Amino acid sequence: MSAELLLAAVLGGGATYLIRLLPILAGDRLKGRAAPARAQRFLRALGPAAIAALLVLSLKDLLPAGAGQGRALLVLAAGSAAVLLTQRLTRNPALATLAGAAAVGLLHAITGA
Repeated sequence: MSAELLLAAVLGGGATYLIRLLPILAGDRLKGRAAPARAQRFLRALGPAAIAALLVLSLKDLLPAGAGQGRALLVLAAGSAAVLLTQRLTRNPALATLAGAAAVGLLHAITGA
């Protein structure tokens, strides 16, 4: 393994760890006090931001060039709609992500996209 690859893995792992650790530490520090409004807005935006990041990463695989593009767009639209609708109804990013993944998986199975 090259030194650059090892460094990238360590830095990526450290950044991922901090993304998960910092909200926990912030919650422990507040101990029942209300978080500042700016921090509350930031924490509320984390779930939808994670869903958007997953969507953007999946676009490359969902939008092939050529004949299968129409079906792939249908799958993408249905998955996005499932995520947005579930997020609006439940305000639960985990359920929204699950609903989007289920919609995409089901349509992949049905259409072969």
